Amino acid sequence: MIRHIIMFKFLEVKNEDDRLQKINRMKAAFSPLRNIINVVESYEVAINEKKTDFSYDVAIISEYISWENLEIYIKHPEHQKAIETCKDIKKDKAVVDYEF
Repeated sequence: MIRHIIMFKFLEVKNEDDRLQKINRMKAAFSPLRNIINVVESYEVAINEKKTDFSYDVAIISEYISWENLEIYIKHPEHQKAIETCKDIKKDKAVVDYEF
């Protein structure tokens, strides 16, 4: 199995309401992918609840049977649409992909 973890840290957050609005946009864009892209084995959009200087705001944790299936997910038009929907949210991201 392959686990794909991507974390996002928002860069321009005016206040907590702005942060929550960005979180909700990302969740609305990415959460449905679990049921749309048939190569996804497991999918979670996680919202950080403990704030520190080094915390990220959102993580997407997903699992695939193979590296090829991860590539299918990444290139899938619905995944690309979700990325485009959230493109204007300024953010840093970190990715970890590993086999287990």
